[in-house]
Amino acid sequence: MSKASPSYSEEKLQQVVVYFLECINNVHLGRTKLMKLLYFVDFDHYEAHGYSVTGATYRKLPHGPYPDKIEKVIARMEKSGLVREVKANHKGYTQHRLITLNAQFDPAKFSGAELKTLERVAADWADATAAQIEAATHREAPWATTEDGKKIDYEMAEYRHAVGAEPLDPLLARSKKFADYVASLA
Repeated sequence: MSKASPSYSEEKLQQVVVYFLECINNVHLGRTKLMKLLYFVDFDHYEAHGYSVTGATYRKLPHGPYPDKIEKVIARMEKSGLVREVKANHKGYTQHRLITLNAQFDPAKFSGAELKTLERVAADWADATAAQIEAATHREAPWATTEDGKKIDYEMAEYRHAVGAEPLDPLLARSKKFADYVASLA
């Protein structure tokens, strides 16, 4: 099924960054985790609704999906006094964190469905470490099927179950005989 091509919105990308900084800016929210949260928002929403929230283009980099224009976006946000990047020691590593200065999340910039996606992604990943969320992105088909440095295709969102964890056939899922067989394996 062909879905709508996402159109890029720097304003929405900035707002999603601010949302996560306001909503789950805990000890685990460094730059690496933030980039993966952006990926999950866009790919989760694309999978469910046929378009991404920000329209950002993501590339396969060593630590996971990374939005192409994020460096320029953050630089503009810093120059405008909206956020500031700080470095902190976290479990023996230097963590690059963004903090909000004069930025405020504006829910009016988003549809109800987009807000639900933001809320769900925040709830799902709030307490995850960067390593945990990075590992999760690496298990997904869009990551696994993309060459290093190349653009991750939004069309791959429909195949996002973890590689090797394909969904169960619906007929088998309702079968008592199959359920008994699976139980016997445990």
